[in-house]
Amino acid sequence: MVNVNQWLRYAAYLAISLLTVRLISLGLYPFFDTTESRYGEIARLMFETGNWVTPQFDYGTPFWGKPPLHTWLSAASFSMLGVSEFSGRLPHFLSGCLVVALVYRFTSQVLDREKAIAAVMVLCSCLGFIVAIGMVMTDTVLLLSITLAMISFWHHASLQGILGQSIDSNKRYSDVFFAALALGMLAKGPVALVLIGIGIAVWSIGNRILFNVIASLFWRRGITIFLLLTLPWYLWAEIRTPGFLNYFIIGEHFYRFVEPGWSGDLYGSAHDQPKGMIWIFWLASAFPWSFVLIFSLATQAQFKRTPTKAVKEHGKAAPRYFRSYLVSWLIAPMLLFTLAGNILPIYVMPGFAALSILIVIVVKSLRVQVFSALLSGSLVMLTLALVSLGLVSQSSESGLLKQVELTTDKPLYYWQHRPFSAQFYSKGRAKLVADEASLKSIINAEQPFYLAVKAKGKEFQQKLPTDCRVIAESKKRVMYQCF
Repeated sequence: MVNVNQWLRYAAYLAISLLTVRLISLGLYPFFDTTESRYGEIARLMFETGNWVTPQFDYGTPFWGKPPLHTWLSAASFSMLGVSEFSGRLPHFLSGCLVVALVYRFTSQVLDREKAIAAVMVLCSCLGFIVAIGMVMTDTVLLLSITLAMISFWHHASLQGILGQSIDSNKRYSDVFFAALALGMLAKGPVALVLIGIGIAVWSIGNRILFNVIASLFWRRGITIFLLLTLPWYLWAEIRTPGFLNYFIIGEHFYRFVEPGWSGDLYGSAHDQPKGMIWIFWLASAFPWSFVLIFSLATQAQFKRTPTKAVKEHGKAAPRYFRSYLVSWLIAPMLLFTLAGNILPIYVMPGFAALSILIVIVVKSLRVQVFSALLSGSLVMLTLALVSLGLVSQSSESGLLKQVELTTDKPLYYWQHRPFSAQFYSKGRAKLVADEASLKSIINAEQPFYLAVKAKGKEFQQKLPTDCRVIAESKKRVMYQCF
C-alpha cells in the first residue's frame, strides 16, 4: 500500500517533471499569432531600437495598450541570449517559477510542508498556469505581483492582530504589499490594484473586519513606496508620447470592459463575449482543479467541518479566516469580469495560486490530488508534443519565412493583412500593402520585391507582373518573388 510520504514524492516528481518539460518546450515551436507574436515583436523592437521607455507597436508607433514590465523582461533576455523563442519566453517561465516558490513557502508557513508540496503539484498541473508560463504575455508577471501582494497582506494582517494573534509593529510585510502593488501597476496597470482590492475587500467585509484592515496598513509609507516605483515611468511615458495616460487609464481600463466590441482599441479587434463567460473560462483554464473543487464542495461540505476533525484527518488545520481569504482571492477575477464582454480566458489566472492552496485544504485525499494532476499533466505533455512536432495547426508565419532566404536589398510586403509573426520573423522587414493603388505603386517602381498573399487568393497572381514567381508556400500563404 502506498503511504503518504510516497504520494508526496510522486507529487514533487510530477511538479518538477511538468516544469522541466515546459522549460524544454520553450524553444521548440514558433510564436503564435496574435498575442505571443505581438508581444514578442514589441520586445524585439525595444531591444533593437534601444527605446526602453515606450514600447512600440511598429517602428515609430507607440504601444499604449500595456505597461512595459513584460516587455522589459523579454527585451532584456533578447539582449543577453539573442533573439529567439526560447529567450523571449524564458523570463515569463521564470516568473511562473517564482509564483511556485511563493506558494510553497506561504503554504509551508501557514499550513505545513506536506500541504505545500501538494499545492505546488496542483499549481503546476493547472492547465492554464502551465501553458501560460511558457508564453510571451502580460499575465504571468501579473500573477506574480498579485500572488506576492496577497501573501504579504496575509502576513501583515497576522502581525497586526487582525487575525487574532498578538500585535507586532514590524512594517516589512506592509512595505512588500505596496511594492507588489507597484509591480502589478507596471505589469498590467490599474486592473492589478482592482483585483487585489476586490480580493481583500470581499474577505474583510465578509468577516466584518474591513475597518481593521484599512486602519492596519501603513498608508503614508506604503503610498510613498508605490509612487516611487511607478510614477517615474508613467510620467516619462506621457512626456515621451502625449495621450498615453488618457488612452491607457480611461480607454483600456473602462471602455474595454464596459463596451462590448470596443471600437477605440488601437491595436486589434476587441473580444466580444457574453456576460458571465468568465466563469466558463475559469472552468476550462483551471482544469482539472476547477471541477475537482466544485465536486468536493458539492459532495463533502468541507467548509462546515469542525477544526478538530480537520486536524485528525489532515494534519494542521487552516487558521481562522484563511479559507475565506483564499476563496475571495480566487473569485476576484470572476467578480470583476462577470459583466465585462471584452475578456480572454487568461483573465482568470490571478486566482490560480489561491486555488492551489484551497484544493489541498478541501480535498482530503492526496491520492485524488495526484491522480488529477497526472490527468492534467498528461494532457499538457501531449499537447506540447503535438505542437512541437508541428502536428497541430500553428498560426505563425515562421514556416513560410524559413523557406525563403530573404535578401536585404528586396523589400517584403504582405497583401492586406500582416500578421505579427511576419514582423517578428522578418526582423521588422515585413510591410503592409493595404490596397491595389499601393500595390501598383510598388510594381511601377520596377524594383525587386517579395509579396505574401493568402493561399486561397492564387487568382491574385493575375494582378502581378509575369515575372513574379512562387518561391514558398504554407497552408495559409503563398510567397512571390517579383523582378
